[in-house]
Formats: sequence, C-alpha cells, structure tokens
Amino acid sequence: MVSRVQILILFLCSISAVLVRAETAKLPVDESVQTPSDRVLSDRVPSDRVILKVEKTFVDLYTGPGYGYPNHYSAKRGETLEIVRRRTSWYRVVTDNGTEGWVEEEQLSSLKLVHGDGKDFEEAVLDDFYDARFEFSVFVGGLAEDTQYNGRLGYKLTEFLEVEAFYGQAFNDFSDTRFYGIGIQGKPLRGRRWEPYFGLSTGELENDPNSTVIGGQTTQDDITMAQIGMRFYFTRNFVLRAEYGRMLLHVDDDRRDDLDLVSVGIGAFF
Repeated sequence: MVSRVQILILFLCSISAVLVRAETAKLPVDESVQTPSDRVLSDRVPSDRVILKVEKTFVDLYTGPGYGYPNHYSAKRGETLEIVRRRTSWYRVVTDNGTEGWVEEEQLSSLKLVHGDGKDFEEAVLDDFYDARFEFSVFVGGLAEDTQYNGRLGYKLTEFLEVEAFYGQAFNDFSDTRFYGIGIQGKPLRGRRWEPYFGLSTGELENDPNSTVIGGQTTQDDITMAQIGMRFYFTRNFVLRAEYGRMLLHVDDDRRDDLDLVSVGIGAFF
C-alpha cells in the first residue's frame, strides 16, 4: 500500500519537473552591457545589477575575501563599485576603471546606491538570502512534554515554495521517539530580514520503550503535521528560526492523537 510519504514525494517530484521545464523554456537574456562610468548609468544596465558610489572617503579593495589578504587598491571619492559576487560578509566588486577586489560588507553599507532597481543596500545584499536554494537547520525544543532535537534540509523550488525533509528524536524516562518525513512550505511574504512561512508535512513516528518498561513494544505510526514559523536573517549565511507544529498521530482507524512540536534553531543557507 502506498504511504502518505510516498504520495507527497511523488507530488513534489511532479512540481519540481514542471518548474524545471518552465525555467528552461525562458528566453535567454542578453547581459552584455557597458562598464559603468562615474558620469552616467545607461538605461541598458540590467536592473538586477547593484552599483554603489564612493562619496565621502576611500574604500580599500583586497585581493581576497578577508583582511588577511593584501590591500591592492583604494577606490577614491566619486568612483563607482559594482557588486559581482558574495562570499560570507565579503563582496567582490569591480570599479568603473575595471579594477577588481574584495570589500567587507560594513564598508559597502555606508556607500550610496546609484543603481539597483530602486533598492537600498540592505535589500540588495539580502537577495542572497532570498535566492539561496539550500538550507540546513538544527533545532531544539519540545515534543509534547519531552525534549526533542531535529534537523532539516530544505530545497527552494520557487521564490515562495520550498520542500524540506526532517529527522528528529525525543527522549523521556520511559521511551525514545524518532520522527521523520518530508513537507512543503509556503512563504507568502517577501520582506526584509523577517520571513514568515507555513507548512504541511507527513512522515512516520517510531516509539521505542526502554528496557525497564514491562511488556513495552515498539510502535510505528503515520503522522501529518501543520506548521507555522519565522526565519530571521541575522548575519552572513545564517538565519534564526522559530516554529510551532501541530502533529496529528494516526494510531489506528479509530484513534488520533495530537502532539505539539515547538522548535527554535539556527540554519545556514547556500
């Protein structure tokens, strides 16, 4: 008999296939543009490029993403810097004269944004948070009255839709509990550092009584869980997460048990 987990996996695979086909069907975009100058930013510059201008003081460019690398150039007042890529809190930039180097985020945040589709600097750099495909998170909290730990691995299907697999364990004086499964999350709002979400998951819950429990037997039951949570991007590639889940335990055809799953944790996106 096909389980709920298998049904959800097939459903998510179907969604992924449709999304991949939609992405590959898009027309290619010509991204060849002129190098930005200090005098003018042409309308031909794509809106997703982020260009900053040095207004007050100079900005040091390093040969690598860290202060341990040599400082090989100082961008003077009036020069522009285009963000090319990011590594942790460091950004590789190109000046209007073609010089490349790495700049720490704190220095860039004080510069004037002169191009970037109406964004301020914080919105521009948070694009990495919203555009990341994978996220791994670890949590601690409670399952009913027991202490629980769980880990998650998520993959973003679209801007507002993510699939996430989970595995966790809970402990008490009489038994050990394992729960695992897969779910899908919706992210209706794209804000700044805060990102609320809701989800629906399905999986299995296994309970192993301790050897001190007389006549205890291992049980395995299907679970369905509704979740609501919040992500907060706080630095580099890390997010804080808090989540509440209502777990429905399908014991048999005539019996259903409800369990509360409360989790707080930290995640890394990439």
